[in-house]
Amino acid sequence: MAVDGLSSDQLFIEQQSETMTDMILEVQERTVTEVYSLKGDRTAEEFLLFIAGLSILEIVRAKASNIISMFEQSHGTMLQTIQGFASIPEGTLQALVDFNKNSLISQLDNMSGIIRKEIINGVVGGIPPHEILKAVRGQGALSAGQLKTLIDTSMNDYSRTVTKLMMDTMPKNHKYEYVGPLDGKTRPACVEMIAAGRLTKDQIISNFSKFGNILTTGGGYNCRHKWDHIVEGFGSDPEEAKQRLKDLD
Repeated sequence: MAVDGLSSDQLFIEQQSETMTDMILEVQERTVTEVYSLKGDRTAEEFLLFIAGLSILEIVRAKASNIISMFEQSHGTMLQTIQGFASIPEGTLQALVDFNKNSLISQLDNMSGIIRKEIINGVVGGIPPHEILKAVRGQGALSAGQLKTLIDTSMNDYSRTVTKLMMDTMPKNHKYEYVGPLDGKTRPACVEMIAAGRLTKDQIISNFSKFGNILTTGGGYNCRHKWDHIVEGFGSDPEEAKQRLKDLD
């Protein structure tokens, strides 16, 4: 079932990524505000010595523990929304989840380093907490839009990878179609793949490897599409996509 061109797993991803992005932004704000408040009456020099012994990483990880748990659990829910047309070993699925979770933790750890640096710069420069927070969100993929893109991409890549692993077990003549929204945000590459209609895995790779590893990454960052098992009555519209390609020429 689809809503506004999004398959059920992609719709779930959209909803989860928005929630987790808001939660990470809250962690940023709380960390900056609370650590800055520890300055108290200390001079800038005294605070630098104090913060040198303070683990911002541990503070961020503690505040983000529920985000990490939610992200990990969302993969299990997402798995239930993905069209299942072949079996995949449990260990393989868990390895994919662990990879994604560790990537998120790495991003949060990087965020803690940036927060430390900007708090130090702020204290030395006499900059208030809201300006420090603005500086944090201005770099290292830590703005709302950049965070959402990273989470969207990570979860969509997981969805596409699970489907690709199922495709690997299917007969060579089994066909798939490129599903997802066809709107103003759809990349030309994705329009071209939608227009191609139903293809075997070998045909997909032969025709579209020019766009990269399209079976697992789709059209690239923030892509809302995937090559998927055909379900009658659901899918994208190749004819509309062909017309769009003509309009793009």
